[in-house]
Amino acid sequence: MAGDRSGAEQVTDYAADAPPPLPVEALRKALGQTDLDAALALLEAHDRAVRQALPAHEASLLDPRQVQAWRGLAERQQELLGELGVLRDQVADQLQQLQRHQRGASAYLQAMG
Repeated sequence: MAGDRSGAEQVTDYAADAPPPLPVEALRKALGQTDLDAALALLEAHDRAVRQALPAHEASLLDPRQVQAWRGLAERQQELLGELGVLRDQVADQLQQLQRHQRGASAYLQAMG
């Protein structure tokens, strides 16, 4: 699962004026390729960039325009979390279906003896 992590390395040097862009497309690509290591690297790089751009002690100093930009990032993060939740549920359903099929095949093989 060692995919191209260049997207993770591109998330650097941001300031409170402009929140780091959420790497949604790169995340979708990594997840579509089941490259969980790359997806995790992207999320970790974004988290580091957010922490660098807006240390906790500076959050109260933001002007209304900056606050709106950060709220926009939070909304995009929530949308992405919603998408990931749907994907997680779909994978769980597929896993349960696979387990049912496996039990059925095992029972058939035992019956055939």
